[in-house]
Amino acid sequence: MNVRGIHHVGLVVGDLDAAVGFYGALLHMEVIERDSWRAPDPAIDSAVGLVGSSADGAMLRGSGGFLELWQYHAPEPVGDDPARRGAHERGLRHLAIEVDDVDEALARVVELGGTKTGEPIRSESGSAAVYCRDPFGTIIELMSAGTDLASLDDLA
Repeated sequence: MNVRGIHHVGLVVGDLDAAVGFYGALLHMEVIERDSWRAPDPAIDSAVGLVGSSADGAMLRGSGGFLELWQYHAPEPVGDDPARRGAHERGLRHLAIEVDDVDEALARVVELGGTKTGEPIRSESGSAAVYCRDPFGTIIELMSAGTDLASLDDLA
């Protein structure tokens, strides 16, 4: 098996257009694909492990990667609201975004409708990190690597 790397992160949101606007502006990303399906679609249901599913989606490109956003119309959610779950709970819990200036990025998240949940922590080596939430409840980690954390620069 030849693994080429992580292709994208997928987020399910309650309002696809709002999410495209938020992440497009925050990450300087553009929509490169749109997709949708409506029930009944047994092949899609089989692939995603649901029954009677319907959804609209968008693939965004920019900032050195891809982000996939989905708004499901069916079936009804059975879990709790992601805005109420903490960073310690099981499952995909946050989207980490490397930035040059954590404070500036946090201000931008809030400006775009996200929520500040705490203050950045900083190390003597120049790294910094803070969690916040997008307008849909997803936890975002804004981080700068300094000299002590792995950086996207290390991938080049």
